[in-house]
Amino acid sequence: MARTSRYLRTKSGRRYKILLILSLIAAVLAVIGAAIAVDVARRIPDGVLRAYFIDVGQGDASVILWNGGCVVIDAGTEASAERLSIYLRKLGVSKIDCAVFTHPHSDHIGGGDNILADFVVKSVVMPDCPYEGESYSELLYYIEKEGCSIYMATPGDEYSFGDVTMTVLGPCAEYGDENDMSAVVKVTYGDIDFMYTGDAESDAEYDIINYWGVDILDVEVLKVGHHGSYTSTTEEFLAATTPEFAIISCGRQNEYGHPHSKTLARLEKAGASVYRTDEDGTIIIETDGVDVWRCVKGFLGRLHRADNKK
Repeated sequence: MARTSRYLRTKSGRRYKILLILSLIAAVLAVIGAAIAVDVARRIPDGVLRAYFIDVGQGDASVILWNGGCVVIDAGTEASAERLSIYLRKLGVSKIDCAVFTHPHSDHIGGGDNILADFVVKSVVMPDCPYEGESYSELLYYIEKEGCSIYMATPGDEYSFGDVTMTVLGPCAEYGDENDMSAVVKVTYGDIDFMYTGDAESDAEYDIINYWGVDILDVEVLKVGHHGSYTSTTEEFLAATTPEFAIISCGRQNEYGHPHSKTLARLEKAGASVYRTDEDGTIIIETDGVDVWRCVKGFLGRLHRADNKK
């Protein structure tokens, strides 16, 4: 019988030990990573709110978390649906106080059926916007199936979730375009205001300004409309909202050219600091109602004290 040399046996044994050690290290790192990611929401300190602008490619999905509450605004694409649900579970989300679906386009509601099926959703806010589409039909089916309370987005409607208030700002008129029918909402925590605009374009923006005036539209954080398209985020709207931080949700090298150079120029002129999911990944804004921080990919830094503005 042929015998394997002692050198080969020793070398093979060493290789096995090295592979075993590397495998154990990888397993330990995976466990540590999972432990860090899971139940992040439970580690949010009392009196702090986190707003996540989630990287779902060429789409929109946001979640707002604070101790005792969760609001989801849009749910990304069908392609990102499962990843979105996994991400929310890693954040410790099990119940959602309110899901806002800004309008019926699939890049905003593609994961809506998963959200409704995977989590306990107490209520849904969406515009009264008839539309034919597979994603929209699935969404309506699951809203009924899960027995969610549904509210049509009406300007002036206000929803309170403890210390967090959400005010519907639009749509302020009937439009033939689903983008302009977007539910536009302002979320307020202490002195800090966030505005989420869906895909609202210039006509809807003008009507919101005329309906509300400028005082109520003043916000710290603006989720830029329509992924940074040049048809949204007009100079007039920026003058009314005066955002210090502008968040653009768009896919890398997307076919639409989002964000448009004209939009970026308008934001720069308005003095807003711009953050983009195609460049920064998921963007996290953290606030205690007075100070604002930004956290991208786990790094946290103070950005602003709101008490010098309001």
